[in-house]
Amino acid sequence: MTPELQASAALAPWKVLLVDDEPEVHEVTRLILAGLTFEGRAVELLSASSAAQARDILGHHRDVALTLLDVVMETDDAGIALVQHIREQLLDADMQIVLRTGQPGMAPESDIVPHYEINGYVLKTEMTAQRLHSIVISRLRSYRHARALRGVRQPDVEGWSPTEPVALGHILAAELATPGGAERILMQAQPEIALASNQVAGIELIPQWKTSVGLLSAARVCAALPDGPTRRHVVQWVLAQACLWARAWHAGAGRPVTVSVPVVAESLSDRATLEAIVGTVRDAGLAPGVLDLLVSEATWLTGGPALQAAVQTLRTAGLTLTLVDFGAQTIALQRLNQLVPDRVKLHRLFVRGVTGDPERIALARSLIAQAHTLKIAAIADGISSDADPQFFKWEGCDLGQGDALAVACAPADVTEFLQQAKRTAH
Repeated sequence: MTPELQASAALAPWKVLLVDDEPEVHEVTRLILAGLTFEGRAVELLSASSAAQARDILGHHRDVALTLLDVVMETDDAGIALVQHIREQLLDADMQIVLRTGQPGMAPESDIVPHYEINGYVLKTEMTAQRLHSIVISRLRSYRHARALRGVRQPDVEGWSPTEPVALGHILAAELATPGGAERILMQAQPEIALASNQVAGIELIPQWKTSVGLLSAARVCAALPDGPTRRHVVQWVLAQACLWARAWHAGAGRPVTVSVPVVAESLSDRATLEAIVGTVRDAGLAPGVLDLLVSEATWLTGGPALQAAVQTLRTAGLTLTLVDFGAQTIALQRLNQLVPDRVKLHRLFVRGVTGDPERIALARSLIAQAHTLKIAAIADGISSDADPQFFKWEGCDLGQGDALAVACAPADVTEFLQQAKRTAH
């Protein structure tokens, strides 16, 4: 062994997790990365053949620097669910995540990158040995830089374990508490199209904060923050922005337009935050039904009497609620009937490219029928082909979202609508 290799072996390796259900992918990747080093440290490849196995590995290895992740494994969106687990459950903002897919139609780059906190997207057909080397080195460099920004000491001996990282919540609390901290935000707007008329019926706002640990969604920010004034200020600020844009879009369109924003389940259980939400909406003087809160299906499944009381309070204040990712989990009709949302957003798994799959056609049809049975509006989220809008229109689905709608339905109207509203807001 050369002196360089001996020195490298003495350092703790960079841990790279490969998650893919194709055995040959693991074999080829292991061959390509054999002997690869970065800054004097070797690369240790951990392997998982499913998202479930990856979760178990990540539970034992909290210092994984990079995950190379397939999208379609035990389910069509197993990879996406794992991304959310890493960012929202493990609260790991440093780990670099690169999606590798052999089925881009199931997870188009234009759908994935804006909505999920990933650090790269590549097709398996484009993955050469040199490309893989470049991806691994560049992502390890980004991981090292992210940890350096947070003052995390780099390992220098074998057996080091990451016991020194500063809690993400403390970092965010410090940054957001500074003057203007909560306002360092990138706000994306995604139109909701009425399928019967091809008109813009609503706008979903997707806020992301610029922080020292990367670009974080509102859900990540609120989940990392403890209950208290800082989290309450974040929620209140997002709603204030939604109210501002609602007034601007009303002026630009000459009619009320529903504005949807995400809300974290824990925020609804905090009485002070709930009162702040209601106060912000009442101060804005918006018409009932203009402001809409997006609530996860997991919240709907696990929420008890406290959620029921919160929903009633919000409705009294004139807000509506949308259940997102409808169909991702098993939710009984009885449960829906207890806490009836105003709208449900079909999970993208039952929307994207649905016309090419008879089984998914049947599932989408049943979900729309289930919603309409309870007089709930249905939204098809993730429409990606020209055939999909027509299918959902025939099925009586009320609204649609996705890149194909922006192109096929009313591109000039959507563009002018957003631009005019933006001018009005400023």
